[in-house]
Amino acid sequence: MNPERKKRLVELVSQPVQWQCSLSSYTSFAIGGPAEAMVQADHLRELQLLLGFLAEEDIPWRIIGKGTNLLVRDEGFPGVILRLGGELAAVSEEDGDDGSIIVRIGGGCSFARLSRRCSERGLTGLEFGCGIPGTVGGAVIMNAGAWGRDIASVLRSVRLVTADGEITLPAGDLDFAYRRWKGFAVYQGKAVVAEVELVLKRGDRLAILAYCKSLHDKRKATQPSEHASAGSFFKNPPGDSAGRLIDASGLKGLRVGAAMVSWRHGNFLVNTGGATAADVFRLMKIVQERVQNDSSVCLEPEVHFI
Repeated sequence: MNPERKKRLVELVSQPVQWQCSLSSYTSFAIGGPAEAMVQADHLRELQLLLGFLAEEDIPWRIIGKGTNLLVRDEGFPGVILRLGGELAAVSEEDGDDGSIIVRIGGGCSFARLSRRCSERGLTGLEFGCGIPGTVGGAVIMNAGAWGRDIASVLRSVRLVTADGEITLPAGDLDFAYRRWKGFAVYQGKAVVAEVELVLKRGDRLAILAYCKSLHDKRKATQPSEHASAGSFFKNPPGDSAGRLIDASGLKGLRVGAAMVSWRHGNFLVNTGGATAADVFRLMKIVQERVQNDSSVCLEPEVHFI
């Protein structure tokens, strides 16, 4: 990026631009090379201007949330990484016409924090999000879920921001599948999930909090936390579990460099310390090949790659 482009980029946002920013510091895997620039947008107008500038100058960009479902290549990213903050991570609520509660959330808000906030306020419908990492925007694109529920089940609308303006899409017009908003493909690389509306209900606050604690305890008991990871690495195939298939192939503990299949949960590829993205990619391929040979199932990554 030449000096003139850098100057324009700095002028577009209220937060400082980070140059040659190591992305390993912004992912739960603690892996990845530098981005040419890291930029945070705090306002809708800032975000729209940024997207317009990036499109006009043909500068590659990607948006990341908490970096919890992400593997960044060792060479990094030759462009701009966007993050959302300020009003684009805020939460508000209002009463619906039918006794429901409409919760309005910026795409940059932590999904786990949102779930906890709603539970503490006695709102039910989002308990499944307790402990799910990442941001609300990412949760919508991935149709995040657990324990038989997903965000699509409580979604009211999504507001997208593009270089040309804003688009609000009602939930009925969206096409969701398991761990995927299929309809987002037409907006990929053009739009950012800036705001989401959910429909929740009032419930028994103490019962909601107790249920959330039980889900949190289950998650803690089964998922490894002693090493850095990106969470569940592969999507569960229909009617089965990726972790079970990986375990059945005897792959727990398998290592490539400092990347390892977790002993605690087979669907977690972990960084035991100093792993590279190349280590993880190689380990992923071995796991996929072994499970394909042993069970005739092709495991599809749930993790996104930059």
